[in-house]
Amino acid sequence: MIGAGEFLGTHVTRALASEVPVIELHADADEETLADAISGVEVVVFCAQTASPARRLRYRRRPPPALQRAVEAARRAHVRRLVHVSTADVFGPDHFARVTEHSPVKPVHAYERIKLFEEEWLLDTAGDLEVVIVRPARIFGEGEDWLLPRLMAAAVRGRVWLPGGGKATQTFVGAEDVGRACLAASDRGRPGHRYLVGGFDSTWRDFVTSSARAVGFAAEIGAIPYDLAYLWALGLETVTAQGAAVWPGVYALDVLGKPHHYDDSHSRRELTWSPSIGSFEQELPAMARWLTQLPVVAAALAESLQRPLPAEPASGRGHPPR
Repeated sequence: MIGAGEFLGTHVTRALASEVPVIELHADADEETLADAISGVEVVVFCAQTASPARRLRYRRRPPPALQRAVEAARRAHVRRLVHVSTADVFGPDHFARVTEHSPVKPVHAYERIKLFEEEWLLDTAGDLEVVIVRPARIFGEGEDWLLPRLMAAAVRGRVWLPGGGKATQTFVGAEDVGRACLAASDRGRPGHRYLVGGFDSTWRDFVTSSARAVGFAAEIGAIPYDLAYLWALGLETVTAQGAAVWPGVYALDVLGKPHHYDDSHSRRELTWSPSIGSFEQELPAMARWLTQLPVVAAALAESLQRPLPAEPASGRGHPPR
């Protein structure tokens, strides 16, 4: 498993390790370590983050070095199969009907185009190496470092402003369910095929309110028109250097504000797989400790504990104090 130590890699390893022996590698492992680890391995799962959606990216037709090295090492070691974790975002942000494996691929943002190029490059250059690609919907779970921490920071400070109030319905999938899908793809996926991986439908509004409730406070969510939010995000990107972190950014705006529905019934049938996490409430008890340890949330909770309690009204006989 390549991507150890990262948000998704940690969860994928946890899911895989419950069923099969796993060797973990960081994405930046050197050539000798990579060759030694892959030698004798039957399946490589590549789920390392090759581009950060939190940063202002520039699209280049260039394979990420970590993926390129993994493919070369796998071919030299005669690995049978490589399972590559991509993203359902390669379909683009402008589908207003439920997306299936047969929907047109229309990436708009640099991150979406980068991930689609990775898929195409991998299928073109793999040679005898069997390649199976999984495309997860919006992944959530403990350790996610792009969206939820920023939304929780805004919520604990007062109010979260979301395009359309965060009411656009989306398909979410738990991070460990992505690992279970990778296990199914490594065993039953057809070479050269790409599989959508979903979990359940909900909204960002529900996610933020449920997460705040799990921590112990009530989130107030405000609605901002999409067009106004777009101008704001575009302005932020314009003054942000290439490669620097940007929030919210136009890509994040579309992730939060547009519907992203995915129908993964084909992959569930073909891989004989189904998710085990069916709601935020099911997973939030496992996420609560991590959420309370987010720096801004932890500081706000500590401050609330230090505030003096309101004075009790005077009791007993006699007149109330003047």
